[in-house]
Amino acid sequence: MSSTASNSAHHSLVSTPATSLSSSPTNPTISHLANRAQDQRQKPKVLFFGDLSHTKFDERIREIAEVHTLPRVGYQEMVPLIKRKVEEEGEFVAFGGLFLITHDFPNKWDAGLLGPLAPACKLYVGPGAGYDKVDIDWISSSGAMYANSPLAVGRRTADGALALILGAMRGITPQDLSVRAGKWRAPVKTLDWHTATIGIIGLGSIGTRVATLLSAIGASHIIYHSRRPSSSPEARQSSPPWGYCRTLDELYEKADVIVLTCPLTRETKGLICRESLGKMKDGVVLVNVARGPVVKEDDLVEALESGKVMRAALDVFENEPEVHPGLMKNPNVTLSPHVAPAPDSMGAPMNGEVVENIIRFLETGIPMTPVNLDQLKEKGFVVGQGKVAS
Repeated sequence: MSSTASNSAHHSLVSTPATSLSSSPTNPTISHLANRAQDQRQKPKVLFFGDLSHTKFDERIREIAEVHTLPRVGYQEMVPLIKRKVEEEGEFVAFGGLFLITHDFPNKWDAGLLGPLAPACKLYVGPGAGYDKVDIDWISSSGAMYANSPLAVGRRTADGALALILGAMRGITPQDLSVRAGKWRAPVKTLDWHTATIGIIGLGSIGTRVATLLSAIGASHIIYHSRRPSSSPEARQSSPPWGYCRTLDELYEKADVIVLTCPLTRETKGLICRESLGKMKDGVVLVNVARGPVVKEDDLVEALESGKVMRAALDVFENEPEVHPGLMKNPNVTLSPHVAPAPDSMGAPMNGEVVENIIRFLETGIPMTPVNLDQLKEKGFVVGQGKVAS
């Protein structure tokens, strides 16, 4: 914090519950940590899996924070490393993960892994948009924020989704297999994206970009279902406007193509199943770039074999990296090994968002893309404004 800033700027960023705002040596609030850091003229400490994001934010974070790193290893190897780091270095105010899909990385973020960092750590930031492997309830109960890094990976996932959608609508995979079998041209029915009704389930950042890209190439019948109508400028300004379906049943009834871009939650796990597939049009095309468990693969295989689903393009699978044998052998299924965002080149922009989230938190008290502010408020924690950086 600058020397001219007053102590009143050190509001609690995420404090103990409002009914018990006092702090103790075993339960410090972020404001006490910030004041202590200022008094001792020390930078706040942050901890990362991995070393650098290879973006401009690496230099900035080291200007305002004391940065510590751990190697990229799996869950069991990481547990003692975090514990030892806290014992040796003391408290950390923020924690982030920097990795690529080819690196080892803990398969879950929970109390067993992150417990030694609590309650002093007030921000955890994970790479990527999804956070189904993160124990948000535990992080919230510790009075900390969780932030994801959805922007770069979201844009790139949507780009990959567009390729899968167009390929599935044109039947590229069965035509490719036909040529390879020496049959030149297979009798494949195609769909025209200019006239087909394309339904998107989950109009968050990824779904919105998918719809925007489709609109740009002439798709004129885009419908979607989310918890509420989208307020994004893209949804409001598109011509023609995207149609909001109040229920999934309405979308199932109308859509020629269904694209899954929703998060994996208790509500969406197994969403695409025998019952929901039965409500869809005969010959529907299904594309999944969300999470594998959103689809019950046994039921999808059955629908493909009956012709209820004409074709499917899947970037994610129910039991990754295992793929259902019924999907493997079906020529009407395009299989993509969770690479829609082109992970070989997405590391720097995605990890840069992780670091930028922590910088924003240190400078303002709130990260760019917090996930659990509502849960914190429901639990009685105070989420305020204030600087942590020296």
